[in-house]
Amino acid sequence: ADMGEMEMPLPDNTIPMMTGWGQFGAIEMGGMFSVVKVREGLASNDYADPGWYQHPEGTVAYEWKGDVPAPTKSGDAKTMAPAAHGGHGKQG
Repeated sequence: ADMGEMEMPLPDNTIPMMTGWGQFGAIEMGGMFSVVKVREGLASNDYADPGWYQHPEGTVAYEWKGDVPAPTKSGDAKTMAPAAHGGHGKQG
């Protein structure tokens, strides 16, 4: 389990301040945080939870479950030796 998914018992008058749950699972933050949900069309002074954002079809990343293609091997690197130059070492 990720650290954000581990829960320790808390006193009755305490709320957790470093973890929470988001649309895609545990949210791990290094301190107090808030999740702000901004939407078009919410009525003024309407503080009801609008729910999680509904992403348009095909706009959310996902884990690839198919075959992994073979890695491509790059050609040999063409390198150049540095040009000889003086001025390092003996002065005179």
